[in-house]
Amino acid sequence: MCLGAGPGPIRCVIMKPVLLRVSTIFLSLVGGVLVSLAFPPWNQDWLIWIGFTPVLAALLLFPRGWLGSLIHGAVFGGTFGGLVFSWLLAGGHTNDWMWNFLSLTLLGGIWGIFVGLFVQLPAKSGNQQVSPILPGYSFNSAAWTKSISHLRAALVTASAWTVLEWGRGVLIPEWNAVGTVLQANLPLFQIATITGVSGLSFVAVFANVIALTAVRRIVLEPGRMTWASRFDVTATLGVIFVAALAGFWSLQHQPASEQIKIGLFCPDTTDFERLLELSEGVNEKGIDLFVWRSVRFGQGDYTRLGAVSMGKVSGLVAGMTSAENGALNGASIIIPGAVKNLFLMPNRSDHFQAGSIGRTLNPFVFKDTSWIPLVNWEAGDPLLVRAAVKKQIQVIVALVDPLPGGPGSTEQLFSNLRLWSVSLGRPMIFASAKNFAAIVSRSGKLVAAARLTPGTEVLIGSVEVPSPFDSTLYGRYGDWFAVACGAMAIVTGISERLRRFHEKSGRVSA
Repeated sequence: MCLGAGPGPIRCVIMKPVLLRVSTIFLSLVGGVLVSLAFPPWNQDWLIWIGFTPVLAALLLFPRGWLGSLIHGAVFGGTFGGLVFSWLLAGGHTNDWMWNFLSLTLLGGIWGIFVGLFVQLPAKSGNQQVSPILPGYSFNSAAWTKSISHLRAALVTASAWTVLEWGRGVLIPEWNAVGTVLQANLPLFQIATITGVSGLSFVAVFANVIALTAVRRIVLEPGRMTWASRFDVTATLGVIFVAALAGFWSLQHQPASEQIKIGLFCPDTTDFERLLELSEGVNEKGIDLFVWRSVRFGQGDYTRLGAVSMGKVSGLVAGMTSAENGALNGASIIIPGAVKNLFLMPNRSDHFQAGSIGRTLNPFVFKDTSWIPLVNWEAGDPLLVRAAVKKQIQVIVALVDPLPGGPGSTEQLFSNLRLWSVSLGRPMIFASAKNFAAIVSRSGKLVAAARLTPGTEVLIGSVEVPSPFDSTLYGRYGDWFAVACGAMAIVTGISERLRRFHEKSGRVSA
């Protein structure tokens, strides 16, 4: 308590706003940490549904100006970017980490200013009367108005984050959009086929705003609420449920197409003899395409592949290495009637940097299907994946060395590539260290994965190959949803400025 005169009360008056600012910055910091923990290697994906609420509380529930909102958003974005890409620092990619840290700090800062200036929650109601939950009481105009206001606030807040996140992806490779972690829910994940990751991010942020406003309403209006008081929550849950139900239906009604059987080999060795032995052990299972993550070919080894029908009936995609540590430096494609070797040119530039780096696609045709091998960082470039689909490539084969900085780095690459392949409706074969090897269907289902069967060296599964011209809605129309969110944010900003201008003019004229 601050009683009496003298320096004590003055100090107390000064300390209160300081503590308030520190507490709101701390909330922003906590929000960034929670959202980061939803990503690999921590994989607490459920946190994405509440991770934004601390920073939203700082932005919406406390007195704020544009500078304070900028700081709150920047702290949130910087914390998220710094933590979720911390593996880049551990792997020695300081410039790449800096690009992600600064871009997410900027994204968060702009988003914070927008939310602080244009999003306002309804004021506390003076009526504290407890209302029974009966249908006859649901048409309370004040309760409906508040619910609609909450939905509008969630719409504007989520739209602003979505378009800014998309804008960041235009500048540098769009890794770790907040909607990426929703792929743990496969039916809900199907939203990506319509909107790309933008729709998933929108859903996550929207739900966070509604969670915050629901708690705020319970605190400010204690007692039993009418259905109108809960309309914002029930409407949000209903839309998410319907989206998941539609995704479940689409999973059950995938169009029938030709199936190709894949054998994926990811032992902890590059020894040709060991890989050939493993292939001979499963040769009778009728594998159409063998995929070896990494192998060192010696003189005469190519001629021995015929023992397992490679180059005669079956095909082989093998990552090649000549280094003692087994690092990939190319790929070899052996199919009936053709042998094709691809060599990687050393890339001296950073992966996460503004502007795109031109790369050459090297597809091949096998079993009346067009395939594209992507080696290492090529698999982490969404522009390259999208360009491959535009060229009617039907299946993606990723040959990846474990990325530096720990297992979370490779898992993040897998999660992002899985997202892009599902958005574009393409199956994927991901060959990395055996803990991250997977055969993934066009819907994102793990047909076979080393994490489902730990310790395995061989994964066998069939993928349904889409036609070259079969594409998802997102594949045909691109980032239409993100652009729509941008239009929503612009219209909201203009209308809010006009409203405030008219209010000010009214006060002056009066």
